[in-house]
Amino acid sequence: MQLTNHQPTEHVLLIGHGSQDALAVADYQHFAQQLAQRLARPVQSCFLEFAAPPIVDGLRACVEAGAQRVIALPLFLGAATHQKNDVPTILNWAKAQWPATEFRYGVPLGVQPHIVNALAYNIDQLLATVPPVSLAETAIIVVGRGSRDPDSNSEVSKIARLLYEGRPYGWVEVAFYDLTTPRIELMVERCAKLGARRIIVLPYLLFSGRIATRIAERLHRMQAACPATELLLGSPLGVSEHLVEAAAYRYEQVVAGVATMNCDVCKYRHRLRGFEQEVNLPQESDHNHGLRGVAALLPPRYQNGNGVSAAPMVAAPLRYDAEGRVAWDQLWDTEETDSPFCELALAGGPPHRGALLEPVLPSATTADPANYQRVLAELTRAIQMTTGLQTQLSAAPGWIGVRCYTDEMAIWLLRAIVVENVSVRREENILFLPAGPHFQLEQEIKNVVTALAKTHHYWQEHLRGQRQTRG
Repeated sequence: MQLTNHQPTEHVLLIGHGSQDALAVADYQHFAQQLAQRLARPVQSCFLEFAAPPIVDGLRACVEAGAQRVIALPLFLGAATHQKNDVPTILNWAKAQWPATEFRYGVPLGVQPHIVNALAYNIDQLLATVPPVSLAETAIIVVGRGSRDPDSNSEVSKIARLLYEGRPYGWVEVAFYDLTTPRIELMVERCAKLGARRIIVLPYLLFSGRIATRIAERLHRMQAACPATELLLGSPLGVSEHLVEAAAYRYEQVVAGVATMNCDVCKYRHRLRGFEQEVNLPQESDHNHGLRGVAALLPPRYQNGNGVSAAPMVAAPLRYDAEGRVAWDQLWDTEETDSPFCELALAGGPPHRGALLEPVLPSATTADPANYQRVLAELTRAIQMTTGLQTQLSAAPGWIGVRCYTDEMAIWLLRAIVVENVSVRREENILFLPAGPHFQLEQEIKNVVTALAKTHHYWQEHLRGQRQTRG
């Protein structure tokens, strides 16, 4: 397909999930280069977690390079919480930060012929290297990563069925690496009992990495338990022409204005069996263009039609205890007013910071480990004193994890914190906030603590409003 009538100032923001595996990141960057050649457009790569640059830096790089329109393409195989909630939140922030720039949001790669063809091609490449066995006696097990979103998991079954249709494989089954069932071992055992002479385990992953390696290790152990059946491991999708065309197809949909996500089975909009509580998450969200109906997500004070004050928060001076440590729980007097904080930025109040507080590079944490540990310890103490929430170490340097009670709470806080101009990301019910060895008490440490304390205060007010509404 030929692309025409593009604006010269259009950039593509390719959003990856992120990995701690250097080979997976290298494959992703190689793919970004191939996509840039295919589209004849600048492609800025970024990640949600684990790898640099983060999505905020990717957005900034596009704008600073002169992009008047940014096409945000999520390089995800399926639509789950990152696609439906996390990325739109950050794009909403970007729209407010750079109002002169147009931001358009694409949909995941999803189920499409290019992806089916990529899987079939990988099977053919593998079979060309081994002695022939009748395809009618060959079972294919498509292994998805696994998600807590039923919509995402169901797409693995759909792609497997399309792979089966019109091809002479004896069986095409579905398994998952983690988070849901059936697991790989169960499906291998099932196919062997059904008489498959050869079983091909096909990772439904974008690139090689930690998960692909662990699938290989599990398959090696299973071979000993199934000596009469040949077990083969296929390759992830990889940097192939099929995958590039799949991304180009989604790009063209965005440009043509026809990129829409199918929300017919979305757990955030419909009460699905087993996920009844999650429909209470922001079902008013527009997964392609950001939030609608934000007022419904806010505490009652913002739903009565009163104006929102733009007055900034008065800086609370640090107070110290008898041991000379900051008494974080005494910084804001909650008895003199119904809120010791300025208006919530999510409702139109002033953001806590003028400039975005961003995470540091991993190299900065390793260059000064003593000060990095000092900052982590102080943030841990402050967060627990002001919110009661527990913290945890992040696998990715430059962040501190904060454990929320539910996914709903984590999503609400993420949306509120990002518009306070403090970087934040999420993994399930864990929020990650920036931390760096150069962070100072009066500045960055206080910024992180204040943004979390402020949004946590309004979250509690939001919960009280929900309880009153339910009677």
